[in-house]
Order: sequence, then C-alpha cells, then structure tokens
Amino acid sequence: MDFQFTYYQGNVIAKCSMEHFAVANWFNMEVPHHSQLISTALLHVQQAKSFTPEQESQILGKEYSLFINADEVMIRANNLSMNNDDKELEQDFHYYDEESVAFLGLEDFEQFLKSYLEFVT
Repeated sequence: MDFQFTYYQGNVIAKCSMEHFAVANWFNMEVPHHSQLISTALLHVQQAKSFTPEQESQILGKEYSLFINADEVMIRANNLSMNNDDKELEQDFHYYDEESVAFLGLEDFEQFLKSYLEFVT
C-alpha cells in the first residue's frame, strides 16, 4: 500500500493509493476528532493476530468504520451499510463506492499506523 503523510494548516493529512483511498478518508475524517484512535486501532491489530478465522473486531466511527480480522482490515464508509433497495437507478447507472471501501492486510495497516506515529514524532 502506498501512502504519504503531510502537514496542511497544522493538521496531518494522509494520502493513499487509489485502491486504498478509503484508508485516507478514514484517517482524515476520524483521527483528528479522536486522538486515541491510532492507539486503539493498534491494539485491535495486535489482538487480531491471535484471532480465529471467524473472529472480528470493529471500531465504529462517525463516517468510516474498521472491521479487523486475523488476516485483513476492511475500512468502509458507514453510508454503504444503508439499504438502497428502495432506490432504483436508471439502466447502466451504478453507485460509485470505490472511495468508500478498502481492504488491506493486517501488517500493511499496522505499518500505516506506525508510520503515522513516526511522522508526528
């Protein structure tokens, strides 16, 4: 996973590769309002290393949530869990959600979090 941290107007901003855009969205929307979120996520990653395949932990956020299992992390916009069955789209139209969900390995996510901690120190 490619990512970069930068400072912008006194805040740390994350940028990620296209397929992991939801990781940057999670970071940029959730972390500034919850300073303990990085340490909480790291704790969940450490715990997930001893999970059985069917176990999962969740960190629910206001806009984005994390779903962590023994192998991977899914970051998903909370609005994706809303049921859109009552809304029909015209033929050949589809909901665009590429920026709203990302899957990455447990180690990649751990590296992302630790890199942030190194960046701010």
